[in-house]
Amino acid sequence: MFIKSVSNKKGSATYITYRLVRSQRVHGVPRHINIMELGSLPNIPKEKHAELAHRIEKFINGDILLFDQSDNKIEQWAYHFYKILLKKKLDKAGPEEKDSKRDFQTVDFNSFEALDSKEIGGEWLCKQAIEQLGLKNFLSGKLGWGHNQVSVSMLALLGRLLYPGSESRTARCLNENSAALELYSPDSKSIDRNRLQQASVNLYKSKAEIETYLSNKISDIYEIDSKFILYDLTNTHFEGQAKNYEKAKFGRNKQKRNDCRQVTLGLLTDEHGFCKQSRYYAGNVSEPETFAQVVADAKLHCKHKRPIIIMDAGIATEDNIKYCLSEGCDYICVSRSAHKEIRAKLDKEELKGFKNKSGDEVRAQLFTGQIEHEKEGEIYTVDEKILYVETDAKKGKEQGMFEQKRQRFEKGLEDIKSSLTKPRGNKTLEKIHQRIGRLKEKYPGMAAAYKIKVSHKKEMVFQITYTYDENNAKLEKTGSYFIRTSIAAENEELFWKLYRTLGEIENTFRILKSDLDMRPIFHQKGENIEAHLNLAVLAYFIVSFIRHKLKYADIHHCWDEISRIMKTQKCNTDTIIDKNEKKILIKRCTRPAMNVTQIYKAMGYKTMPYYRKKTYLDY
Repeated sequence: MFIKSVSNKKGSATYITYRLVRSQRVHGVPRHINIMELGSLPNIPKEKHAELAHRIEKFINGDILLFDQSDNKIEQWAYHFYKILLKKKLDKAGPEEKDSKRDFQTVDFNSFEALDSKEIGGEWLCKQAIEQLGLKNFLSGKLGWGHNQVSVSMLALLGRLLYPGSESRTARCLNENSAALELYSPDSKSIDRNRLQQASVNLYKSKAEIETYLSNKISDIYEIDSKFILYDLTNTHFEGQAKNYEKAKFGRNKQKRNDCRQVTLGLLTDEHGFCKQSRYYAGNVSEPETFAQVVADAKLHCKHKRPIIIMDAGIATEDNIKYCLSEGCDYICVSRSAHKEIRAKLDKEELKGFKNKSGDEVRAQLFTGQIEHEKEGEIYTVDEKILYVETDAKKGKEQGMFEQKRQRFEKGLEDIKSSLTKPRGNKTLEKIHQRIGRLKEKYPGMAAAYKIKVSHKKEMVFQITYTYDENNAKLEKTGSYFIRTSIAAENEELFWKLYRTLGEIENTFRILKSDLDMRPIFHQKGENIEAHLNLAVLAYFIVSFIRHKLKYADIHHCWDEISRIMKTQKCNTDTIIDKNEKKILIKRCTRPAMNVTQIYKAMGYKTMPYYRKKTYLDY
């Protein structure tokens, strides 16, 4: 074998590529038989071409000992082209049926070589889910995308589902660890970070059409008629400045990364956790400010005449609730009000008890109120149901948090007191009041539980005393909250469970951030940033579709666990030499383990993309 140069013309330009060929006499005439295209070989000097051809031939003949006396770089490239050659051969060999006839061969068992093993379980599961949703056909049909664009987009989606991370890491995993390229084969036969990035941008440009299609398709498959719309916001920070992205702002961050700029993701889901629509806001956006757009989106995605919007207290201002009613929507939300009049007439004996999913007791009582709202210049009065809720678990948690704040607050007071005995301590009345004020600001709500007395003479403080009120109002309210709604709720347990569906969107954010690695963001350009967020949301469509079906089979794994289980199914490539000194090339999927089979069975999917491919490597 040797490497032959080939001149190619494109317009007025001429460029050189290389082929691996072998000499063979055909009807007595020497001919060059093409084995494979090698491309331009930019990383291999011409004087090394003979060595490269020699090593590829050695691999074909069975000498696959890596890193012998040859150049390491040549060895790596030779093995790379050898694997491409094997794939080319196997692609031409059609998959054999499971129940094919017996095929006895006399082989040299000592020549058996396991060449490659890649993960295919998660890829095969996701591919069948994507096909069931018809996403590939939608991209090629409705949007008019070509084969290569669709294939790379599907690989980008699989990468986010199974190998989330940077585009560079995902590309390495898809090329080296995964058999995804067996299922979606782009024209290049490989994938790199630039193609993945461009694919995510292409998907982002068709964001609205794809989200609408997937949302409607999932509803049709599961025959879901959503009555509730869940809405919430979350933020994700940048590892970098992202100064040129207008939505990158400093804001309150739940991960305490207040030193980083962030962007906010707003998500609409239904009561089953299926995503309806996503939007992106500035990192410092106020939650209530987004509500007008939420109502418009909810009316668009909910088939009912009066959508029911479930939201948390951060969004449920009085103005937003009234706006919701004026736009013909109902609501369920946590109340921001203290409802002192209800607490005053609350009878603990009248509380209805029931169990939550964890088996903990929940106690609740329904009350009726009224709310006024304006529509087209007229004032309307609507009956409102208010549910008082208390749980021991929440009470224990909040009391623990309260006790921690109390200890820190008292330590702060003691630090101020100790400064009065220090020679250089600032004891002026103004300074002491300033320090106490800052302490109250740091621990809001604690000041009401303390009576603090500052004794001074001629503007100089000489003593500070404080007492703690064991029966303070803050402590009495721990473990309890109010839920309000405009729907005609009469059953405490059903009303509470309707509100707790808000946990579905909280679980969605957990999957997006943890399992799909949406956080943090390393991109700096606006289009790439929003393409990154969009790809994670599209991947979540697939995750929620799979997990919802698995729940019917009592499989409640998180996505990370499903991915781990599916990775136990491999795609192996092996070779062995027969008695005629011919190398037999075999590719076969491993038989799925029991827990993998359970997942396939629950989804109604095939357990293997193919059973076996076999051919001779006869170069």
